[in-house]
Amino acid sequence: MKHWRILAEDLIASHRRLRAPKSRGPRRVDLSCDPLEERVTPSHLGTVLHLAASVHVQQQGAHHSSGTTSTLSTPGHRGSLGNTTPPGTAASSHGLGGRSHSTNSALTTALQTLKKEVQTIELASGTTVGQLTAINVAFHTLASDGLKPSSYSALQSFENSLVTANTSLPTGTTLASDTTLLNQFVALYTTSPSSLTTQQTTALTNAYTALAAAVTSAGVTSSNITTINTDWAAVLAASNSTSTATFPYFSLVTGQAAGVCNGLMAF
Repeated sequence: MKHWRILAEDLIASHRRLRAPKSRGPRRVDLSCDPLEERVTPSHLGTVLHLAASVHVQQQGAHHSSGTTSTLSTPGHRGSLGNTTPPGTAASSHGLGGRSHSTNSALTTALQTLKKEVQTIELASGTTVGQLTAINVAFHTLASDGLKPSSYSALQSFENSLVTANTSLPTGTTLASDTTLLNQFVALYTTSPSSLTTQQTTALTNAYTALAAAVTSAGVTSSNITTINTDWAAVLAASNSTSTATFPYFSLVTGQAAGVCNGLMAF
């Protein structure tokens, strides 16, 4: 039997061989438009942007597939309110011509500009950890009551629309009191509201109210949206993408939009 020191040296040497970096050529970054979530993402980033943009959807999917309730994750809301990629049609790709972020200075500059604006918006946000937790709790309740959206992408789209809707509310109107938007939210879960139980109706109302409260406190303005759209268009242009996908506005509310930019800039 080998002496223990010899065994230790063998293990260390083996571990170093396994961890030895492999040489590889420059990585290609492709932006792809996910048809279910209507956004452009670097295809090799996997779930980076999906964690950026609504993780209650992910939790709901896990709940319905496993029959268990996943653990709440706060703060930041996207730790528990991220977007999944449900199965659907194939995504279209718009390549960068083989260029990486490190060699595409125009794309790097565009991403830095986008990140700066995102940070400005998130620094001014008044959304609290408590409000984000309230959303998590509300969506867990929906799942417990047997309610799930007919389309996860539609739910994300609705969340993004709340951010833009809040920038153009009539004077004296609040997002939480907008019955039209509430009805649109309920319609994501049922085509027959009258068939809902009192408990389910209350759960849906509470979930919408929680979303509205977080969006309102974030304080994203129409000017912010305009700037974000301009910066995002510059990112798409620098990547030679023809996609019309928009930025995931709701990630500005959850505090994960800056993470989206960081993830993109890392590649």
